[in-house]
Amino acid sequence: MSRSNRERTEQTRQALMNAARRLFVEKGYAETATPEIVAEAGVTRGALYHHFEDKKALFRAVIEREATDVADEIERRTERQTAPRDALLDGAAAYFDAMEVEGRTRLLLLEAPAVIGLPA
Repeated sequence: MSRSNRERTEQTRQALMNAARRLFVEKGYAETATPEIVAEAGVTRGALYHHFEDKKALFRAVIEREATDVADEIERRTERQTAPRDALLDGAAAYFDAMEVEGRTRLLLLEAPAVIGLPA
């Protein structure tokens, strides 16, 4: 696959994830339909199913990206701390700051456990 094709493929995937995130935050997982997601993303239904097995797989990708963003922020803010107490305090502050991103609390703490469950 050429670089421009890979870039277009990644752009389509990101457009789907961004559109799905907006709708999941606004309406919740259960009330969001795949035709709404593809319309919001400006892509075809076939593009959705090329990138994701189903709506749940798309939701899981959105959740993984959100969780990674939170973890990255915590890592960034604590990586230079040598004292455990300071690392803990900075990590907690980073978590709360990261969770202030609009919709993130709903996605990670309300929707995700209901849709994909909690790890055993």
